[in-house]
Amino acid sequence: MDPHGTIGYELRELSILFVRFIEKEKAGKDFEEMHRMQAWTLSFLYENQHKPIFQKDIEKEFSIRKSTTSNLVKRLKNNGYIDERKGTQPDKRLKEIVLTEKAIEQINAFRPYVEKLEETITQGISEAELAQFKETLSKIKANFK
Repeated sequence: MDPHGTIGYELRELSILFVRFIEKEKAGKDFEEMHRMQAWTLSFLYENQHKPIFQKDIEKEFSIRKSTTSNLVKRLKNNGYIDERKGTQPDKRLKEIVLTEKAIEQINAFRPYVEKLEETITQGISEAELAQFKETLSKIKANFK
């Protein structure tokens, strides 16, 4: 079977192009070195500062395992991007995850590049096409759950 044209092949190729674009855009910029998952997590925390976020929320948001999330949170904490507040909820075992000033500064620095990425990705695609694409992606993801 020729993989060209299959959904898996096309998603893999799109992912590679996506990563190349990001690497090219951040080259020579004053960003601290961080993995994409760390950047996405910081953005998620930034967009949800108005409510308490816990490790389980990150697991759910990114469809990752508990051990992966635990390592991610540990790296973000060790790098000074997050703090954990213990016992802020009725269940005192839960630790709320909050951004540090260092994280907010980093997010504000790379926000324009994220916006440029989104503009590049959606260039020449109508709102209706984007809505259909997102709906199709949701269905594909649901097939794995």
